[in-house]
Amino acid sequence: MIGLGTKFIIKVLLNGLGLYLANSYIPGFTMEGGAKTLLISAVLLALLYTLIRPLIRLLSAPLVWITFGLFNIAINIALLWTADILLAEISFDSIKTLFYISFIIAVANIF
Repeated sequence: MIGLGTKFIIKVLLNGLGLYLANSYIPGFTMEGGAKTLLISAVLLALLYTLIRPLIRLLSAPLVWITFGLFNIAINIALLWTADILLAEISFDSIKTLFYISFIIAVANIF
């Protein structure tokens, strides 16, 4: 059985991988700085997805049910936008870019 600390570390690594892939392949997403920025961003996203996302999902459960889960995309976009507001080192050019990155991070957080 995996402990909570190990799960959080895995989540940080997967979010870091998702951010790295997004920075490499998605135009319109910029992450200034190097590995330090990547690590800080990954930790922040892991915290947001661990602490804030369950509360938002609970409060928006009817919308998630009505949209057959598609509202989860909006939740992921909101969390990434929050990370963008909190960190000056990352920026998104458009909502389309934010959508693509939220998809990558959501896939990373499935595991």
